[in-house]
Amino acid sequence: MAIVAVGLVLAVVTSFGGERGIGAVATAAPQAPGQSAHPSDGEPRECVGSRFATFGAVYDAIFDSLLPMLPSEIKKQAPTIRARAHREMQGMRISSLAVSNHPYDLGADDKDPIMTYRDPISQWIVSQLVGVREGRDAEAIPVENLTVAQAVETVWLYLYVTVMVPLTVVRRTVPSIATVAGPITVGTLLTLPILLGVFAATQLYQAISSALVESCVVSVTRSQKENAGKAVKDLRFAGAVPGIVRDIARQVDVADAQTCPPIGGLPLSRIASRTSSYLQSITADRATDRRIGAAADQVQNWMRHTRVTDNLIPADPADFSTPEYAISQIGALIPYVGGAPLDIAIGLNHNRGQGADFGRTVPLSSLSVTKTLTAAYYAYALAAHVVELAWQEGGTDPSAALLADLFPDAGITAGMIPRTTGIVGAPNLYGLVVYHNVLRSMCLAEDKRPTPTPPSAKRVPVSAARW
Repeated sequence: MAIVAVGLVLAVVTSFGGERGIGAVATAAPQAPGQSAHPSDGEPRECVGSRFATFGAVYDAIFDSLLPMLPSEIKKQAPTIRARAHREMQGMRISSLAVSNHPYDLGADDKDPIMTYRDPISQWIVSQLVGVREGRDAEAIPVENLTVAQAVETVWLYLYVTVMVPLTVVRRTVPSIATVAGPITVGTLLTLPILLGVFAATQLYQAISSALVESCVVSVTRSQKENAGKAVKDLRFAGAVPGIVRDIARQVDVADAQTCPPIGGLPLSRIASRTSSYLQSITADRATDRRIGAAADQVQNWMRHTRVTDNLIPADPADFSTPEYAISQIGALIPYVGGAPLDIAIGLNHNRGQGADFGRTVPLSSLSVTKTLTAAYYAYALAAHVVELAWQEGGTDPSAALLADLFPDAGITAGMIPRTTGIVGAPNLYGLVVYHNVLRSMCLAEDKRPTPTPPSAKRVPVSAARW
């Protein structure tokens, strides 16, 4: 949000500077027919939240608040300055592929899965799949129409990818270096600020995002509200969406708690059946179709007769309560048991608190996609944890071994250099988890039922979603 505010203030300052010969930062485009540079004072206005607060409207609000403090010569030029700034914002275009949208703008409400199961990357993926499905891919959105909500979500996406993820990987690779007291090492002290910083930034984003949606951010006219987040008509960026992405987009939609169950909740038998049907649809040989069908029947039969104790799969970290989540994050710093072992204990205790029967078994065919991916997540995390302990307690980290071979007389030990396990665990945290969140946020279009109540009747106050 700070970046958005700074950008708007700079736009105001730049527009004043242009009048004094500094020049504009972007090439101005002709004003769209029928579009007013500054809304008429007589036109009805409405105070809206970040979903409808456009950069153009926020610019006007900042401009009007600064104008009384400016010299009289600037005040006389105010209409010209304002009009040129709007033309420049209208002329600056952003591809819809570079913008992430709030779940509300995707048709979701607080009860829908995407409000709980999302991270910045999965939310961007869902935004793009919905855009492709609705034919809005590669649209050109003027900065004038860009909303504060789009800016907040997009800024957080880029911060997450370029700052939060690298910092988390770095935290997991920092070596112990030296012991300070008991289990506390210099590495622990170095990684603690990173852990707290990432957690604080996430909480700050959640507070800003949820507060701005329902807050009174700025007053807008009806036309400004209707144009919020809208692209330029009949203007698109060059480039084609890959066929496989377009095919996937046609088959999915945003999951709805009432009308469209998420893919994550579907049983494995449904996935196996759909996979078989798809493979048969893309083959032209009937013999191959029969072989695929026979193999699918064997898999289905095996899954029906293979039973698993589903409640012994720990609860997914995304389902942890706030205290459980805090314990998980802080516990990552505990030697030996912190990380995967502690998360497994928390997840099993969560299941117990929900009244789960640990002795119950179910056919593998009825196991949900979410349960399967959660089991895969814990299996990967535990394997990486065990490997790290093995390298720590007697084995040799590959990076340490490599440096020791290159510099045999340097006295390099494993406690002095970054640990490889930080990189080994990244695909689990930022690959499998993202994929899982997408599957929990979307449903199969073929499963969608008519909405029983108008969307407005479903809307409830925004709640913060933990990333």
